[in-house]
Amino acid sequence: MILSMHKLLDDLKWQIEAGIDDTLGDQPNKKENLKVEDSFKKKIPGPLELPNDISIKGSLDKIKTTEELKSFLLNNSICDLQKSSKNLVFSDGDSNSSIMIITGIPDSNEDNSGIPIMEKNGELFNNILSSANLTRSLVYIAPIIPWKIPGNRDLTDEERIVLLPIIKKHIELIDPKILIFVGLDPIKYLLDDDGMMKIRGKWLNYSLKEKSIECMSILDPGFLIRRPEYKRETWNDMLNLKEKFKELS
Repeated sequence: MILSMHKLLDDLKWQIEAGIDDTLGDQPNKKENLKVEDSFKKKIPGPLELPNDISIKGSLDKIKTTEELKSFLLNNSICDLQKSSKNLVFSDGDSNSSIMIITGIPDSNEDNSGIPIMEKNGELFNNILSSANLTRSLVYIAPIIPWKIPGNRDLTDEERIVLLPIIKKHIELIDPKILIFVGLDPIKYLLDDDGMMKIRGKWLNYSLKEKSIECMSILDPGFLIRRPEYKRETWNDMLNLKEKFKELS
């Protein structure tokens, strides 16, 4: 059956949005451990120097708990995204978990609820966790940034400077054994990579303050709802996580 031009264009659009730049075979590929520096080198712009009047590094250095971090974000003017957001989307789950899951930039549902990955995306996400014998209460979930961005755009250079230290501090406070990155946003802003299909399902090493944390990326539930044929890949990735969790337990 010949696919219509509309179908081909629609497929290409979703693949671009998900960062897919490689085709999938019929059989799952066996993944190998990689270091971040060995992954693909298409870099986002490096950090710029913070103007003195918006530096939050000193404040973050003083924070010792997730409760203090949340209070800091609620009670201080960090960036303009706060003004256009309804809620702070901070976290969900168990802050004592050894698995921390970093999700994408909050959407409208998350902005309305203040909880990461909600509605239909959340239902599928819960099923994805279940495939590894996990629930939301057994992991810790936090978005790459805690506020919604109007217009579904990328972070500006200035927003990266201010906001990325916050998620890095969040990771530092949780001190997980395993990091799972959901969708393109976390790998773009934390791994400096945008080849989702090239690193999806592979164990990498994420370095933070001289500490190395094993991490893996999985496809975003929103993409899987639109393209259910890719659910098999995520299922395999979660089995991979299940085995890794056993090794580290």
